[in-house]
Amino acid sequence: MPQELVPRQAPTVVQRSRRSRDLQRLEHRTSMRVASVQAEGMVQTEKLQEVDVLTREAMTGHAMLRRWSDTLAAGDPFLADELKFFTDTARLGKGEIIADTIDSFCRESRR
Repeated sequence: MPQELVPRQAPTVVQRSRRSRDLQRLEHRTSMRVASVQAEGMVQTEKLQEVDVLTREAMTGHAMLRRWSDTLAAGDPFLADELKFFTDTARLGKGEIIADTIDSFCRESRR
């Protein structure tokens, strides 16, 4: 007899129970994956905001140092040149700290 003509039997209680468990497992895994994606998005948003805070702090600090350097030099070009060494060093150090923070955030995301 062709397969299309064979009457289908209703699923047994065991088959329905197995399907129900399979669907529940699938629903649970899906919910967990969605929660994981949402959590990762929240973490990445916090990382971006932290980079912004660090950058803003570095820029504000550098502007204050620059102004203080100008005040200390009081128009003396030689002294201004010597003080520039310190402001440049601070600027580079702050840039490295921001870069290290970004690098550690990226490494954490790849794990």
